[in-house]
Amino acid sequence: MKTVSINNRISYIESADDPLSAEIGIIKAESGIWLFDVGNGEANIEGLSDRYNIVLSHFHADHTGNIEKLNVGDLYVSKTTYDHVHAGTVVNADIFIDDMHIFPLPSSHTKGCLGLEVDETCAFVGDALYSKVKDGFYIYNAQLLKEEIEVLSALKAPYLLVSHYEGFVRKKEEALDELKEIYGQRVKNTPDILIPMNMK
Repeated sequence: MKTVSINNRISYIESADDPLSAEIGIIKAESGIWLFDVGNGEANIEGLSDRYNIVLSHFHADHTGNIEKLNVGDLYVSKTTYDHVHAGTVVNADIFIDDMHIFPLPSSHTKGCLGLEVDETCAFVGDALYSKVKDGFYIYNAQLLKEEIEVLSALKAPYLLVSHYEGFVRKKEEALDELKEIYGQRVKNTPDILIPMNMK
């Protein structure tokens, strides 16, 4: 699979469709080489032979499927992801290692998402910007969306690295503007915000 450089410290292995595999972030740090997510399918990890410290964004197989095929050092997961992979340090609050920041990230996509901010430059967010999808609607939980906007707003990094997003890199302010617009469509006393899929 193709590896793309973002800067002299951050690169990523591109996503794939068969099997579905998220991007794999690669970060060079003082404490070693780190991966953000591990993708799914052996073809997506060819050449990854070192020992890696790893942050898993969430438990879905396209992000975690290769975890047992890699030489894993320190592993950081949410409680929900731990229940699926049965390994790792559970992250319940911000953790700072070198110039990296691992943080819980509320999301309507699924429970237990984590993000990784590197050098106040880029923040890996996995699928956290996405919603659930059902019956022709994107479904956002209003409270989680509010919390997510607050967490993302507090990050110093101006760029978000978003799984399955064309080009992978998004300006944080543009993503926040989109989430705030969605949050603005909430209806009082209704927990979810429903956006018709043909209107987004």
